[in-house]
Amino acid sequence: MKLPPIAAIRAFEAAARHQSFTRAAEELGMTQAAVSYQIKLLEERIGVPLFVREPRQVTLTAAGRKLSPKVTEALDLLGSAFVEVVEKPDLHLIISVLPTVASTWLVPRLSSFQAANPEIRIKVHTSNDLVDFAREDIDIMIRGSDNVLPEHEVFALFPMEYAPVCTADFRERHSIVNPVDLLKIRRFGAQSWWASWLAGAGVQTGDDNRMDLVVGVQTIDVALTLQGQGVAMVMPIFFADEMKSGRLIRPFQYVGRDDRSYSLVYPKSRHRSRKIRLFRDWVIAEAEATRSAFAAIPNQ
Repeated sequence: MKLPPIAAIRAFEAAARHQSFTRAAEELGMTQAAVSYQIKLLEERIGVPLFVREPRQVTLTAAGRKLSPKVTEALDLLGSAFVEVVEKPDLHLIISVLPTVASTWLVPRLSSFQAANPEIRIKVHTSNDLVDFAREDIDIMIRGSDNVLPEHEVFALFPMEYAPVCTADFRERHSIVNPVDLLKIRRFGAQSWWASWLAGAGVQTGDDNRMDLVVGVQTIDVALTLQGQGVAMVMPIFFADEMKSGRLIRPFQYVGRDDRSYSLVYPKSRHRSRKIRLFRDWVIAEAEATRSAFAAIPNQ
C-alpha cells in the first residue's frame, strides 16, 4: 500500500494526540478547516473513519485508537533519523528532572558522566510537570512512574519509599517516642505521604490532616528540618549524606511504600540514539550504586 500524503499523516497524529482539530491546527500552523480536510483525505484513502465528529468535540474511532500510537512512534522515529544524520560531534542532551532528584542526586554526579563522554553537553531542566516529548525540546525525563505513557521507555531508578526525618536534638526536645507524637509537632512534606505513613504506622489521625507548610520540594523541607523547625516526610535515600553524618535521623524505622518509582523515561522511538543510550546506562548504574550504599547506612 502506498503511503498517504505526509501532510495528512501529520494532521491525523496531532489531532489524535490533542483530541482536537483546533489544537492540532495551532500546533501545525494550519487552519482548522485544513486539518479537517487532510484527515478527510486520509480517511478516504484508507477507507475507514478515524474520528467521530460531534458538534463541540472529536473522538477517535476504534481504528483511530489503533492507528494513533503507531503513527506517533513512526513520526518520532523519522524525526530522530534526520536528527542523527545532522548531529554534530558536540552533542546536546537535554534532561528534565524533578527538582529534588536534580539537586540532591543527579547534578552532583554528572561530572563523572561528562568526563567519560566529553562530546556530550548536558542541559538540565528542573520541573514537576509531565513532559510532552512531541512538543518540547527534551530528550529524557526523570519522573514518577505514574506519569508515563505507553509510547515511553521506562527504567525504574528508585522505589518510592518515604519516611519522616528530623534532627536528633529535635526528637529529644519534643519527646518524640511513638509515631502518634508526630501529630503534635510541625510537619513538612507531601500530605498524601504523611497520611499513608501515619496509617501504616498505626496512627489514627481522625480529622487532623493539616500540614504546617506545603512546599513541594523535598530539599526545602529538609532545610527547614535541619534548622530544627519540624519533621519532614521525604525519601531518605536522597539525603544519604545527611543520614550518614547524623545530621538527620529517622525517628522510626517504619518506611512507607507504594508501587511507584522515580524512573528514567524517553520515547521508544529514540531508543537508537547514542547519547540517550550512554546516559541511560550510566544513570541506571549510578542509581544501583546509590541504593547499595544507602542500604549499608546503619539505622539510627
